[in-house]
Amino acid sequence: MSSRVEKLSIVEQSPAAVAAHDKRKWLALFASDGIVNDPVGSDIHQGPDQLGRFYDTFIAPNDVVFHPKHDIVCGGTVMRDLELEIRMTDHVILTVPMHLRYELTDDDHVRGLYAHWELPTMVAQVGSKGFWALPSSLRLSARLLKNQGLSGSLGFARGFKRVGAAGKKTAAEFFDAVTGTDDSRLAAFADVNVTWGAQRVQGAAVLRGKFEHAAASKFISAGDYVTVSLSDGDRHAVAMCEFSDGTLTDVTVYIEE
Repeated sequence: MSSRVEKLSIVEQSPAAVAAHDKRKWLALFASDGIVNDPVGSDIHQGPDQLGRFYDTFIAPNDVVFHPKHDIVCGGTVMRDLELEIRMTDHVILTVPMHLRYELTDDDHVRGLYAHWELPTMVAQVGSKGFWALPSSLRLSARLLKNQGLSGSLGFARGFKRVGAAGKKTAAEFFDAVTGTDDSRLAAFADVNVTWGAQRVQGAAVLRGKFEHAAASKFISAGDYVTVSLSDGDRHAVAMCEFSDGTLTDVTVYIEE
């Protein structure tokens, strides 16, 4: 397996290819069966043909700038805590808070790229641009239908379905319980499966003392997940909280030890 520096180098090639509008280089980063789930909750794109159509629809027409805050390398995963700046036109520039999860193969390709961001929030941001956003919105709709077809367009729209505010509230309660001293609050999450780094641990109580002064921020709801930025001084992590039928079932904390 590659070193931390090498893994980050692989990941950095993605925004570099996007900035250069180099479709061939961007596609070459992925394994032959690599997938993109962007946003998480929408339909998955897999393989060169589908990834190519994804690129033509969402990347090629725009100028996209990545503004990373923290990069976390955890086993074969690189989690990026960042904001994405999307310039659709000079008058329509979007800022999208995001957690980007890259799953890497042993031979230095991207097995999966998972983009955790909130589709309804971005649509509201586009709507706030008023008249200036109308041409861009119409062009995006036309590209969606041309490159993805009706089923693909509906698949993208599935990104609107999320655990939403209720999921964020539960995730916040989980981390308040973990970093607090009230055992009764922690007991409410006794059945949650927890993974710390690359290690599966038993129960939320194990997290006490590992990140006890962590501040949780930037809660993002996408699909069945809520991702959370965690900071404790110079230590940074991103937690991925998974829900099933509205119940928190799994928490994975991506952190470097």
